[in-house]
Amino acid sequence: MNKNPLIEIRIGRGAVIMMALLFALVLALLVLPEKLLAQKSQEGFKEKFNIASENGGVGITASSDGKYVYVVGPAGVLVSDDYGKTGSWVETVMLK
Repeated sequence: MNKNPLIEIRIGRGAVIMMALLFALVLALLVLPEKLLAQKSQEGFKEKFNIASENGGVGITASSDGKYVYVVGPAGVLVSDDYGKTGSWVETVMLK
């Protein structure tokens, strides 16, 4: 007979599969964080919305609290409802 204490842990098949999936998800988040971004970073204003002309002609204004930011150009109007943060811009009017 064995004199040393024995600890026995039983883990079901479903728990092992869930742990393996969770491990794979965490590993994917660590290895590929740039692939999971909501939108690529904006290098220029004209890349995302084509309202600016080559020679300028863009006006910018904001609400009194700064939450709403408006951009008007010869080709349209853009509105941000989150202090002008990236990803909050919506093209409301497209002019011809």
